[in-house]
Amino acid sequence: MGLCELISSKFDSVISRIDEEIFGEDDLIIYTYPPLHGPAASLQLQRSLSPSRANASPESSSNYFSKVWLYSNSRLPPYLPPIKLYMSTYPLICLAAQYSERVYVKPKGGERENHISAEWRRGTKAMVLKSLPIDDMNTIVFAIRGSQSIMDWCVNYRTAPTPPDGFLDDPGNFCHAGFLGVAKKTASIIAERLRALLQEDPGRSTASLLICGHSAGGAVAQLLYAHMMSQSNEVNSDLKYLTGFFKRVHCVTFGAPPVSLLPLQQPGGSKNRKSLFFSFVNEGDPVVRADKAVVASLLKLYSRPAPTINSEPGRNAACMADLKSSAVLAAAAVGITSKEKANGKVKPPKGASWPVPTTNLPEWNIPPGTLSLGGRLVLLRDTPGAQSNEEVGAFGVTDEQMRSVVFGDPVKHMMRLYARRVEFLATRAVTGQGFG
Repeated sequence: MGLCELISSKFDSVISRIDEEIFGEDDLIIYTYPPLHGPAASLQLQRSLSPSRANASPESSSNYFSKVWLYSNSRLPPYLPPIKLYMSTYPLICLAAQYSERVYVKPKGGERENHISAEWRRGTKAMVLKSLPIDDMNTIVFAIRGSQSIMDWCVNYRTAPTPPDGFLDDPGNFCHAGFLGVAKKTASIIAERLRALLQEDPGRSTASLLICGHSAGGAVAQLLYAHMMSQSNEVNSDLKYLTGFFKRVHCVTFGAPPVSLLPLQQPGGSKNRKSLFFSFVNEGDPVVRADKAVVASLLKLYSRPAPTINSEPGRNAACMADLKSSAVLAAAAVGITSKEKANGKVKPPKGASWPVPTTNLPEWNIPPGTLSLGGRLVLLRDTPGAQSNEEVGAFGVTDEQMRSVVFGDPVKHMMRLYARRVEFLATRAVTGQGFG
Protein backbone atom coordinates (compact mmCIF):
# COMPACT_ATOMS: atom_id res chain seq x y z
CA MET A 1 0.00 0.00 0.00
CA GLY A 2 2.88 2.34 0.81
CA LEU A 3 4.44 1.77 -2.61
CA CYS A 4 1.10 2.45 -4.34
CA GLU A 5 0.76 5.77 -2.47
CA LEU A 6 4.34 6.67 -3.35
CA ILE A 7 3.79 5.94 -7.04
CA SER A 8 0.51 7.89 -6.96
CA SER A 9 2.27 10.99 -5.67
CA LYS A 10 5.12 10.50 -8.14
CA PHE A 11 2.65 10.09 -11.03
CA ASP A 12 0.94 13.33 -10.03
CA SER A 13 4.31 15.10 -9.90
CA VAL A 14 5.42 13.73 -13.29
CA ILE A 15 2.27 14.81 -15.13
CA SER A 16 2.39 18.25 -13.49
CA ARG A 17 6.00 18.73 -14.54
CA ILE A 18 5.20 17.61 -18.09
CA ASP A 19 2.36 20.15 -18.32
CA GLU A 20 4.73 22.83 -17.03
CA GLU A 21 7.34 21.85 -19.65
CA ILE A 22 10.01 21.22 -16.99
CA PHE A 23 10.02 17.44 -17.27
CA GLY A 24 13.04 15.21 -17.78
CA GLU A 25 12.94 11.45 -18.22
CA ASP A 26 14.96 11.00 -15.03
CA ASP A 27 11.85 12.26 -13.19
CA LEU A 28 10.34 8.82 -13.84
CA ILE A 29 12.74 7.09 -11.47
CA ILE A 30 11.35 6.32 -8.02
CA TYR A 31 13.79 5.94 -5.15
CA THR A 32 12.57 3.82 -2.26
CA TYR A 33 13.76 3.89 1.32
CA PRO A 34 12.55 1.48 4.01
CA PRO A 35 10.01 1.68 5.46
CA LEU A 36 7.29 2.52 2.88
CA HIS A 37 4.87 3.31 5.70
CA GLY A 38 4.98 4.76 9.17
CA PRO A 39 6.76 7.93 10.44
CA ALA A 40 9.56 7.75 7.86
CA ALA A 41 7.19 7.60 4.89
CA SER A 42 6.88 11.36 4.51
CA LEU A 43 10.66 11.82 4.56
CA GLN A 44 11.03 9.03 2.00
CA LEU A 45 8.46 10.63 -0.31
CA GLN A 46 10.08 14.04 0.04
CA ARG A 47 13.45 12.58 -0.97
CA SER A 48 12.06 10.62 -3.90
CA LEU A 49 10.31 13.65 -5.42
CA SER A 50 13.13 16.10 -4.83
CA PRO A 51 14.82 17.46 -7.99
CA SER A 52 18.15 17.20 -6.21
CA ARG A 53 18.97 13.79 -4.78
CA ALA A 54 22.53 14.60 -3.76
CA ASN A 55 21.94 13.34 -0.21
CA ALA A 56 19.92 10.33 -1.27
CA SER A 57 21.05 6.84 -0.36
CA PRO A 58 18.29 4.73 -1.88
CA GLU A 59 17.96 1.06 -1.12
CA SER A 60 16.55 0.63 -4.63
CA SER A 61 15.25 2.64 -7.57
CA SER A 62 13.06 1.82 -10.53
CA ASN A 63 11.02 3.25 -13.37
CA TYR A 64 7.74 1.71 -12.24
CA PHE A 65 5.88 3.32 -15.17
CA SER A 66 7.74 1.20 -17.72
CA LYS A 67 6.02 -2.07 -16.90
CA VAL A 68 2.76 -0.91 -18.54
CA TRP A 69 4.23 -1.83 -21.93
CA LEU A 70 4.46 -5.46 -20.80
CA TYR A 71 0.67 -5.86 -21.07
CA SER A 72 -0.97 -6.73 -24.37
CA ASN A 73 -3.64 -4.03 -24.04
CA SER A 74 -1.09 -1.25 -23.48
CA ARG A 75 -1.44 -0.61 -27.21
CA LEU A 76 -4.32 -0.65 -29.66
CA PRO A 77 -4.81 -3.41 -32.28
CA PRO A 78 -2.11 -3.44 -34.95
CA TYR A 79 -4.40 -3.11 -37.93
CA LEU A 80 -5.89 0.38 -37.85
CA PRO A 81 -7.03 2.51 -40.81
CA PRO A 82 -4.52 5.22 -41.78
CA ILE A 83 -5.80 8.79 -41.55
CA LYS A 84 -6.33 10.52 -44.89
CA LEU A 85 -6.53 14.32 -44.84
CA TYR A 86 -6.70 17.14 -47.35
CA MET A 87 -3.38 18.89 -47.93
CA SER A 88 -4.85 22.19 -46.68
CA THR A 89 -5.48 20.57 -43.29
CA TYR A 90 -1.82 20.10 -42.36
CA PRO A 91 -0.93 23.80 -41.90
CA LEU A 92 -3.81 24.23 -39.44
CA ILE A 93 -2.78 21.14 -37.47
CA CYS A 94 0.84 22.34 -37.33
CA LEU A 95 -0.37 25.78 -36.27
CA ALA A 96 -2.39 24.24 -33.45
CA ALA A 97 0.62 22.22 -32.28
CA GLN A 98 2.91 25.24 -32.48
CA TYR A 99 0.71 27.42 -30.29
CA SER A 100 -0.34 24.64 -27.93
CA GLU A 101 3.36 24.36 -27.14
CA ARG A 102 4.09 28.09 -27.23
CA VAL A 103 1.37 28.89 -24.68
CA TYR A 104 3.63 27.43 -21.97
CA VAL A 105 6.22 30.18 -22.51
CA LYS A 106 5.59 33.91 -22.19
CA PRO A 107 6.70 35.96 -25.21
CA LYS A 108 9.96 37.92 -25.22
CA GLY A 109 11.14 40.99 -27.07
CA GLY A 110 9.04 41.98 -30.04
CA GLU A 111 6.74 38.95 -30.10
CA ARG A 112 3.16 40.06 -30.58
CA GLU A 113 1.20 37.17 -29.15
CA ASN A 114 -1.37 38.32 -26.64
CA HIS A 115 -0.73 36.22 -23.54
CA ILE A 116 -3.46 36.08 -20.93
CA SER A 117 -2.36 34.98 -17.48
CA ALA A 118 -4.27 32.44 -15.42
CA GLU A 119 -6.45 33.87 -12.65
CA TRP A 120 -6.98 31.43 -9.83
CA ARG A 121 -9.71 33.56 -8.24
CA ARG A 122 -11.76 33.41 -11.44
CA GLY A 123 -10.78 29.82 -12.18
CA THR A 124 -9.38 30.55 -15.65
CA LYS A 125 -6.34 29.12 -17.41
CA ALA A 126 -3.41 30.83 -19.09
CA MET A 127 -4.06 31.43 -22.79
CA VAL A 128 -2.40 32.91 -25.85
CA LEU A 129 -4.18 34.76 -28.65
CA LYS A 130 -2.60 35.27 -32.06
CA SER A 131 -4.01 36.87 -35.20
CA LEU A 132 -2.27 35.80 -38.42
CA PRO A 133 -2.50 38.21 -41.40
CA ILE A 134 -4.50 37.47 -44.53
CA ASP A 135 -1.38 36.91 -46.62
CA ASP A 136 -0.32 34.19 -44.19
CA MET A 137 -3.24 31.97 -43.13
CA ASN A 138 -5.91 34.49 -42.18
CA THR A 139 -6.50 32.65 -38.93
CA ILE A 140 -6.96 33.71 -35.33
CA VAL A 141 -5.47 31.17 -32.95
CA PHE A 142 -6.57 30.74 -29.37
CA ALA A 143 -4.44 28.26 -27.41
CA ILE A 144 -5.26 27.19 -23.85
CA ARG A 145 -2.57 25.97 -21.54
CA GLY A 146 -2.76 22.67 -19.69
CA SER A 147 -1.40 23.29 -16.22
CA GLN A 148 -3.44 21.28 -13.72
CA SER A 149 -2.26 18.02 -12.19
CA ILE A 150 -3.90 14.79 -13.20
CA MET A 151 -4.92 14.02 -9.61
CA ASP A 152 -6.81 17.31 -9.39
CA TRP A 153 -8.65 16.44 -12.59
CA CYS A 154 -9.90 12.97 -11.96
CA VAL A 155 -8.77 11.27 -8.76
CA ASN A 156 -9.02 13.76 -5.92
CA TYR A 157 -11.74 15.80 -7.62
CA ARG A 158 -14.94 14.70 -5.88
CA THR A 159 -17.55 16.50 -8.01
CA ALA A 160 -19.68 14.21 -10.19
CA PRO A 161 -20.16 14.97 -13.92
CA THR A 162 -22.40 18.01 -14.35
CA PRO A 163 -25.13 18.82 -16.90
CA PRO A 164 -24.00 21.58 -19.31
CA ASP A 165 -27.32 23.44 -19.16
CA GLY A 166 -27.21 26.59 -21.27
CA PHE A 167 -23.67 25.83 -22.45
CA LEU A 168 -23.99 22.85 -24.83
CA ASP A 169 -26.75 21.61 -27.13
CA ASP A 170 -27.29 18.38 -25.23
CA PRO A 171 -28.10 19.00 -21.55
CA GLY A 172 -28.21 15.22 -21.00
CA ASN A 173 -24.56 14.83 -22.00
CA PHE A 174 -23.02 15.43 -18.58
CA CYS A 175 -19.50 16.89 -18.56
CA HIS A 176 -16.49 16.80 -16.26
CA ALA A 177 -17.43 19.43 -13.67
CA GLY A 178 -13.93 20.88 -13.38
CA PHE A 179 -13.37 21.37 -17.11
CA LEU A 180 -16.91 22.66 -17.63
CA GLY A 181 -16.47 25.22 -14.87
CA VAL A 182 -13.22 26.49 -16.38
CA ALA A 183 -14.76 26.64 -19.87
CA LYS A 184 -17.73 28.69 -18.65
CA LYS A 185 -15.48 31.17 -16.83
CA THR A 186 -13.08 31.37 -19.76
CA ALA A 187 -15.74 31.99 -22.41
CA SER A 188 -16.34 35.62 -21.44
CA ILE A 189 -12.60 36.40 -21.43
CA ILE A 190 -12.15 34.92 -24.91
CA ALA A 191 -15.21 36.79 -26.19
CA GLU A 192 -13.80 40.07 -24.88
CA ARG A 193 -10.46 39.52 -26.61
CA LEU A 194 -12.02 38.38 -29.89
CA ARG A 195 -14.37 41.36 -29.97
CA ALA A 196 -11.40 43.69 -29.52
CA LEU A 197 -9.60 42.03 -32.45
CA LEU A 198 -12.65 42.39 -34.70
CA GLN A 199 -13.11 46.02 -33.75
CA GLU A 200 -9.43 46.72 -34.36
CA ASP A 201 -9.68 45.30 -37.88
CA PRO A 202 -13.17 44.48 -39.27
CA GLY A 203 -11.43 42.59 -42.09
CA ARG A 204 -10.76 39.82 -39.60
CA SER A 205 -14.39 38.76 -39.97
CA THR A 206 -13.21 36.79 -43.03
CA ALA A 207 -10.72 34.85 -40.89
CA SER A 208 -11.11 31.42 -39.34
CA LEU A 209 -10.85 30.80 -35.61
CA LEU A 210 -8.66 27.95 -34.37
CA ILE A 211 -9.14 26.85 -30.74
CA CYS A 212 -6.43 24.50 -29.52
CA GLY A 213 -4.73 23.20 -26.41
CA HIS A 214 -2.78 20.43 -24.74
CA SER A 215 -3.75 18.21 -21.82
CA ALA A 216 -6.39 19.88 -19.60
CA GLY A 217 -6.21 22.89 -21.93
CA GLY A 218 -7.34 20.60 -24.73
CA ALA A 219 -10.38 19.47 -22.73
CA VAL A 220 -11.39 23.09 -22.12
CA ALA A 221 -10.79 23.91 -25.80
CA GLN A 222 -13.14 21.10 -26.85
CA LEU A 223 -15.91 22.38 -24.59
CA LEU A 224 -15.48 25.93 -25.87
CA TYR A 225 -15.61 24.69 -29.47
CA ALA A 226 -18.77 22.66 -28.78
CA HIS A 227 -20.28 25.74 -27.14
CA MET A 228 -19.53 27.99 -30.11
CA MET A 229 -20.82 25.41 -32.59
CA SER A 230 -24.04 24.68 -30.69
CA GLN A 231 -27.19 25.22 -32.72
CA SER A 232 -29.72 25.47 -29.93
CA ASN A 233 -31.42 28.79 -29.18
CA GLU A 234 -31.11 27.96 -25.51
CA VAL A 235 -27.32 28.31 -25.71
CA ASN A 236 -26.47 32.00 -25.50
CA SER A 237 -23.31 33.87 -24.61
CA ASP A 238 -21.09 36.62 -25.97
CA LEU A 239 -18.71 33.95 -27.29
CA LYS A 240 -21.49 32.01 -29.00
CA TYR A 241 -22.69 35.26 -30.65
CA LEU A 242 -19.24 35.80 -32.19
CA THR A 243 -19.27 32.42 -33.98
CA GLY A 244 -21.03 33.96 -36.97
CA PHE A 245 -18.28 36.56 -37.39
CA PHE A 246 -15.75 33.94 -38.49
CA LYS A 247 -15.49 32.07 -41.74
CA ARG A 248 -14.97 28.79 -39.88
CA VAL A 249 -14.28 27.62 -36.34
CA HIS A 250 -11.77 24.77 -35.82
CA CYS A 251 -10.61 22.80 -32.78
CA VAL A 252 -7.40 20.74 -32.61
CA THR A 253 -6.19 19.28 -29.31
CA PHE A 254 -3.29 17.13 -28.11
CA GLY A 255 -3.32 14.64 -25.22
CA ALA A 256 -6.72 15.84 -24.00
CA PRO A 257 -8.40 13.76 -21.25
CA PRO A 258 -11.99 12.46 -21.37
CA VAL A 259 -14.47 15.30 -20.94
CA SER A 260 -18.11 14.17 -21.38
CA LEU A 261 -20.37 11.13 -21.05
CA LEU A 262 -20.98 11.02 -24.80
CA PRO A 263 -18.18 12.00 -27.21
CA LEU A 264 -18.28 15.64 -28.31
CA GLN A 265 -18.54 15.68 -32.08
CA GLN A 266 -18.42 18.09 -34.96
CA PRO A 267 -21.95 19.35 -35.72
CA GLY A 268 -23.54 18.15 -38.93
CA GLY A 269 -24.66 20.18 -41.92
CA SER A 270 -22.93 21.45 -45.04
CA LYS A 271 -22.06 24.72 -43.30
CA ASN A 272 -19.78 22.92 -40.83
CA ARG A 273 -18.41 20.32 -43.22
CA LYS A 274 -15.00 22.01 -43.50
CA SER A 275 -14.70 22.71 -39.80
CA LEU A 276 -11.93 20.66 -38.14
CA PHE A 277 -12.39 18.91 -34.83
CA PHE A 278 -9.34 16.69 -34.22
CA SER A 279 -8.02 15.15 -31.03
CA PHE A 280 -4.46 13.78 -31.36
CA VAL A 281 -3.52 10.91 -29.07
CA ASN A 282 -0.04 9.46 -28.57
CA GLU A 283 -0.23 5.72 -28.02
CA GLY A 284 0.68 5.27 -24.36
CA ASP A 285 -0.31 8.77 -23.16
CA PRO A 286 -1.96 8.15 -19.76
CA VAL A 287 -3.86 11.47 -19.71
CA VAL A 288 -6.13 10.43 -22.58
CA ARG A 289 -7.35 7.60 -20.32
CA ALA A 290 -7.54 9.79 -17.21
CA ASP A 291 -10.90 8.65 -15.92
CA LYS A 292 -11.10 8.24 -12.16
CA ALA A 293 -11.52 4.46 -12.05
CA VAL A 294 -9.01 3.90 -14.85
CA VAL A 295 -6.31 5.96 -13.14
CA ALA A 296 -6.88 4.11 -9.86
CA SER A 297 -6.42 0.82 -11.73
CA LEU A 298 -3.29 2.15 -13.45
CA LEU A 299 -1.74 3.02 -10.10
CA LYS A 300 -2.32 -0.56 -8.96
CA LEU A 301 -0.60 -1.79 -12.12
CA TYR A 302 2.43 0.40 -11.38
CA SER A 303 2.76 -1.01 -7.87
CA ARG A 304 2.43 -4.69 -8.91
CA PRO A 305 5.45 -6.80 -9.94
CA ALA A 306 6.15 -6.84 -13.67
CA PRO A 307 4.31 -9.69 -15.40
CA THR A 308 6.21 -12.71 -16.69
CA ILE A 309 6.09 -12.86 -20.47
CA ASN A 310 7.57 -16.32 -20.90
CA SER A 311 10.29 -18.53 -19.48
CA GLU A 312 13.08 -17.24 -21.69
CA PRO A 313 15.82 -15.76 -19.45
CA GLY A 314 16.16 -12.02 -19.63
CA ARG A 315 13.05 -11.50 -21.79
CA ASN A 316 11.37 -9.13 -19.29
CA ALA A 317 14.57 -7.13 -18.87
CA ALA A 318 14.96 -6.82 -22.64
CA CYS A 319 11.44 -5.49 -23.02
CA MET A 320 11.76 -3.08 -20.10
CA ALA A 321 14.94 -1.65 -21.61
CA ASP A 322 13.20 -0.10 -24.63
CA LEU A 323 10.07 1.77 -23.60
CA LYS A 324 9.96 4.44 -26.28
CA SER A 325 8.63 2.23 -29.04
CA SER A 326 5.50 0.20 -28.44
CA ALA A 327 6.09 -1.41 -31.83
CA VAL A 328 9.51 -2.72 -30.79
CA LEU A 329 8.13 -4.11 -27.54
CA ALA A 330 5.18 -5.75 -29.24
CA ALA A 331 7.46 -7.41 -31.75
CA ALA A 332 9.92 -8.47 -29.05
CA ALA A 333 7.11 -10.24 -27.22
CA VAL A 334 6.63 -12.60 -30.16
CA GLY A 335 10.29 -12.98 -31.00
CA ILE A 336 10.64 -10.48 -33.87
CA THR A 337 13.38 -7.86 -33.62
CA SER A 338 13.11 -4.27 -34.82
CA LYS A 339 16.21 -4.90 -36.96
CA GLU A 340 14.44 -7.70 -38.83
CA LYS A 341 11.47 -5.42 -39.47
CA ALA A 342 13.65 -2.54 -40.52
CA ASN A 343 15.46 -4.78 -43.01
CA GLY A 344 12.14 -5.89 -44.46
CA LYS A 345 12.66 -9.53 -43.47
CA VAL A 346 9.42 -9.53 -41.51
CA LYS A 347 6.43 -7.57 -42.75
CA PRO A 348 2.85 -7.17 -41.48
CA PRO A 349 -0.04 -8.32 -43.68
CA LYS A 350 -0.94 -6.13 -46.64
CA GLY A 351 -2.67 -2.93 -45.57
CA ALA A 352 -1.67 -3.39 -41.91
CA SER A 353 0.80 -1.57 -39.68
CA TRP A 354 3.09 -2.54 -36.88
CA PRO A 355 3.05 -3.38 -34.00
CA VAL A 356 2.36 -7.04 -34.53
CA PRO A 357 -0.17 -8.87 -32.29
CA THR A 358 1.11 -9.32 -28.75
CA THR A 359 -0.20 -12.83 -28.13
CA ASN A 360 2.45 -13.71 -25.54
CA LEU A 361 1.70 -10.77 -23.28
CA PRO A 362 -0.81 -10.84 -20.39
CA GLU A 363 -3.77 -8.46 -20.35
CA TRP A 364 -4.48 -5.93 -17.61
CA ASN A 365 -8.11 -5.87 -16.47
CA ILE A 366 -9.39 -2.30 -16.98
CA PRO A 367 -12.52 -0.99 -15.23
CA PRO A 368 -15.12 0.75 -17.43
CA GLY A 369 -14.55 4.47 -17.80
CA THR A 370 -17.27 7.06 -17.28
CA LEU A 371 -16.28 9.90 -19.60
CA SER A 372 -15.51 9.93 -23.34
CA LEU A 373 -12.92 11.58 -25.56
CA GLY A 374 -14.08 14.34 -27.87
CA GLY A 375 -13.43 15.05 -31.54
CA ARG A 376 -12.15 12.89 -34.37
CA LEU A 377 -9.47 10.78 -32.69
CA VAL A 378 -6.09 10.45 -34.41
CA LEU A 379 -3.69 7.90 -32.90
CA LEU A 380 0.01 8.66 -33.30
CA ARG A 381 1.96 5.40 -33.18
CA ASP A 382 5.70 4.69 -33.20
CA THR A 383 7.19 3.62 -36.50
CA PRO A 384 9.20 0.36 -36.12
CA GLY A 385 12.89 0.76 -36.77
CA ALA A 386 12.59 4.55 -36.47
CA GLN A 387 15.66 6.60 -35.62
CA SER A 388 13.75 8.92 -33.25
CA ASN A 389 10.65 9.11 -31.06
CA GLU A 390 9.06 11.58 -33.49
CA GLU A 391 8.77 9.20 -36.44
CA VAL A 392 5.19 7.97 -36.33
CA GLY A 393 2.17 6.94 -38.36
CA ALA A 394 -1.32 8.42 -37.88
CA PHE A 395 -4.38 6.18 -37.62
CA GLY A 396 -8.09 6.53 -36.96
CA VAL A 397 -9.50 5.18 -33.68
CA THR A 398 -12.78 5.45 -31.80
CA ASP A 399 -13.64 6.25 -28.22
CA GLU A 400 -14.92 2.70 -27.83
CA GLN A 401 -11.55 1.28 -28.90
CA MET A 402 -9.74 3.58 -26.46
CA ARG A 403 -11.76 2.15 -23.56
CA SER A 404 -10.08 -1.24 -24.01
CA VAL A 405 -6.50 -0.05 -23.49
CA VAL A 406 -4.36 0.89 -20.52
CA PHE A 407 -1.98 3.74 -21.36
CA GLY A 408 0.69 4.57 -18.81
CA ASP A 409 3.87 6.04 -20.34
CA PRO A 410 4.11 9.68 -19.12
CA VAL A 411 6.78 10.51 -21.73
CA LYS A 412 4.10 10.21 -24.41
CA HIS A 413 2.19 13.13 -22.88
CA MET A 414 4.81 15.81 -23.59
CA MET A 415 3.49 18.59 -25.83
CA ARG A 416 6.88 19.04 -27.46
CA LEU A 417 6.69 15.38 -28.54
CA TYR A 418 3.24 15.94 -30.05
CA ALA A 419 4.53 19.03 -31.87
CA ARG A 420 7.52 17.22 -33.35
CA ARG A 421 5.42 14.28 -34.43
CA VAL A 422 2.87 16.48 -36.16
CA GLU A 423 5.68 18.30 -37.95
CA PHE A 424 7.09 14.94 -39.09
CA LEU A 425 3.71 13.85 -40.44
CA ALA A 426 3.12 17.13 -42.24
CA THR A 427 6.55 16.91 -43.87
CA ARG A 428 5.78 13.40 -45.06
CA ALA A 429 2.48 14.55 -46.52
CA VAL A 430 4.04 17.50 -48.36
CA THR A 431 6.76 15.26 -49.80
CA GLY A 432 4.17 12.76 -51.00
CA GLN A 433 4.87 10.04 -48.43
CA GLY A 434 1.40 10.11 -46.91
CA PHE A 435 0.11 10.80 -43.39
CA GLY A 436 -0.23 7.26 -42.09
